[in-house]
Amino acid sequence: MKIVVLMGGSSPERDVSIESGRNVAESLKSAGHEVLTLDTVLPIEQIYKKIEIDCDITGKDEENLIKLLITDEVKSADFIFNALHGGSGENGVVQAILDALGYKYNGSGVEGCAITMDKIATKHILNNLGIPTPRSFYYNYKEYKNIPIDKIINGFSLPLVIKPANQGSTVGVSVVYNKEEFNRGIEKAFRYDTDIIIEEFIEGREMTVGIIGDRAMPVLEIIPKHGIYDYECKYTDGMSEYIVPAKVRENVARQMQEMSLMAFKALRCYGYGRFDIRLSKDNIPYFLEFNALPGMTSHSLVPKAAEAMGMSFIELLEEIIRLGLER
Repeated sequence: MKIVVLMGGSSPERDVSIESGRNVAESLKSAGHEVLTLDTVLPIEQIYKKIEIDCDITGKDEENLIKLLITDEVKSADFIFNALHGGSGENGVVQAILDALGYKYNGSGVEGCAITMDKIATKHILNNLGIPTPRSFYYNYKEYKNIPIDKIINGFSLPLVIKPANQGSTVGVSVVYNKEEFNRGIEKAFRYDTDIIIEEFIEGREMTVGIIGDRAMPVLEIIPKHGIYDYECKYTDGMSEYIVPAKVRENVARQMQEMSLMAFKALRCYGYGRFDIRLSKDNIPYFLEFNALPGMTSHSLVPKAAEAMGMSFIELLEEIIRLGLER
């Protein structure tokens, strides 16, 4: 097939998207597909030029993307593989553009992406399903000066997690252990979003469950060097250990998989994705968020889980594409 890979963008996850996009493109090319890669922040005249990580960011992703998608070269494609992470690539905007132009593409549609990019909306839906999530407070930037820090700290035991409500890859996330760190964490989170979440830190183990089609993938455990699976541990060689299948009791693994499938449907998601979970010391799974377009880099978790299922990276990509074509 002729496949267009979207990558880059201007979100804080730009570098990860470029790595995912290149990884996807190289694998598809090696399998015999014709592949065109597009960085959505590059103007149309650079469509055939080599993508550079340090290219100028225009901040006009949607405008450039529409111009690119209506060129004859792209219109002749059979499929669009969206490897954008965060921002408009994952919040439903790019999906709406692709829908409007009649393209087939990977992953969830507008509704699923819009819901799951918003961690607050996601938590409400999960809680209504009876799926545990960490106790939380939500604040908008207009409330910045009036956030009752002492009340929150006294209400929850430290440490606490502070994060933007609409970012991925742990961008803007802090684990805070005292009032001074709390203030810095608030400032950091508001640099990335107008809405933030302050939630209890779940002592336990870092787990993830991928979904492919109507199947839950094997539970994968992450053991990060920092104690929390932050940006450095996610994307730096040797900074995390991965165990798949995770060494947990069979009934606990099955519970996480069943909850993940139930949540996947309720969140209006489709095709594939990944849930991030903290498994508490008493084996209660607390769902943190859903990744509608999980990474496809050499460090990424869905490819590792697929490999544990006996599925190679190209087989995973072609299954994702098959599901997108069938939508």
